[in-house]
Amino acid sequence: MSALLSVRDLQMHFPVRKGVVFQREVARVKAVDGVSFDIRPGETLGLVGESGCGKSTTGRAILQLYRPTAGTVHFEGEDLTKLSEKALFPYRRHMQMIFQDPYASLNPRMTVGDIIGEPLVTHRLVSDKAQLRRQVQDLMVQCGLNPQYVRRYPHEFSGGQRQRIGIARALATRPKFIVCDEPIAALDVSIQAQIMNLLKQLQKDMGLTFLFIAHDLSAVRHISDRIAVMYLGRIVEVADYETLYRDPRHPYTQALISAVPIPDPEVEAQRSRVVLEGDVPSPLNPPSGCRFHTRCPARRLNPDVADRCTRDEPMLIGQGRQVACHVVERDGLPPAGAGKA
Repeated sequence: MSALLSVRDLQMHFPVRKGVVFQREVARVKAVDGVSFDIRPGETLGLVGESGCGKSTTGRAILQLYRPTAGTVHFEGEDLTKLSEKALFPYRRHMQMIFQDPYASLNPRMTVGDIIGEPLVTHRLVSDKAQLRRQVQDLMVQCGLNPQYVRRYPHEFSGGQRQRIGIARALATRPKFIVCDEPIAALDVSIQAQIMNLLKQLQKDMGLTFLFIAHDLSAVRHISDRIAVMYLGRIVEVADYETLYRDPRHPYTQALISAVPIPDPEVEAQRSRVVLEGDVPSPLNPPSGCRFHTRCPARRLNPDVADRCTRDEPMLIGQGRQVACHVVERDGLPPAGAGKA
């Protein structure tokens, strides 16, 4: 099956300027620095990593909310980075976003009906006000909202209800692809499962394709078909969720998974944890070679590849399952499907 979305060598660098009148560029924040992946129709790719690693910037660059510094983003075969704003407009109805903060992403001066209906009006998908009202109410019902609340304002809803409003707005144009930018991070734990179940049901009913961005590995596990692990602007491992959780290969992935608590106290007490030393380096001046080498326990345990780790940047190796690590490259990837029950 061909990919719905194909991202190649995506870069998003933000200039740092100095001066009051004649501002000059003195550095660049390399928020995203060479990201590549494919997403097939109907698939959910989870994108995980620590805060500040470039996950949300990747999502925004894919949707062209940020114009990428370099790289290509092919959506249904069309390179979005080459299109003007006018040429890009017809594609925007097929690509939508669910934002992280349901409090900040809704206009407090607009009613719920206006918020959900705005994309329908913008893309001229309704012919009159009666049709607009019907479609808005249908979307509210579909997302678990009472259609009688169509004239209420965002401040009259709870956090979970506001996120449902954001989901309904994203669905209004019947998109094919949605970037879910940490859609449950700002919600209570009791509400998170409801939103996750809603997204899974909507995907099943509408054939949606998701890029699901999160830092919570336990949440990503339940919705993703494949997971890409990101560190300091680059992807370090890609695998299906079963393989990634049962047999993580990259040292950073191992550290992330070891931090996820296990409900069984006996198992939790017996397992070993991977504790990372130091802080995440600044994207203004990322380390040479492997960007993870300053915190990597595998580099300390494998002195024969330590020089390569500091000198050469590792590339993603493997088919299907991919890992960017000199230690893994030396030892070789396991056969396809290894790690599955």
